[in-house]
Amino acid sequence: MEIGLKALSSHGHEALKADLLSKAQGVTRGSFYHHFSNVTDFHAAVIDRWKEQATDRVILAVEMPGDPRTALEKLLYLSFGRVERIERRMRIWAENDPLPRAAVEGIDRRRVAYVTALLGDMGYSPVVAATRANIIYDCYVGCALRRAPEPKELDDLVSEIINWCALPQ
Repeated sequence: MEIGLKALSSHGHEALKADLLSKAQGVTRGSFYHHFSNVTDFHAAVIDRWKEQATDRVILAVEMPGDPRTALEKLLYLSFGRVERIERRMRIWAENDPLPRAAVEGIDRRRVAYVTALLGDMGYSPVVAATRANIIYDCYVGCALRRAPEPKELDDLVSEIINWCALPQ
């Protein structure tokens, strides 16, 4: 899976082919098919690994029971600070393929729901929390599609979002 994620990040979804990956690893195509019955199964496994690394681990890393503001701040610094090419590559792949499209749509919903819950725990009404979560997430996706912010830009961006979230309702 790691080889697949690296190939996806570096070269896009076109690199996720048995021939290319086997050759790059110096193994036969048969050894690829020893692990996966077909390329679609491999793609599904790569997508699952991406979801786990790009969302599950991030949420676990920022969980702060009873302190949603600190959790949100950690989430923003971690997420915006590690915008990677793979986020953009996954979204490009999802444009024309239903398998990654479903994964990206599911991850988008999960991430927005998590931020919505944090904002709700901070005291925002459900409607305001959902609206702000979507704005924050759209900002993140914009950074992923454009480029990762520089360190100074990251500090300014996260500070501004945190200040905006701390404003009275």
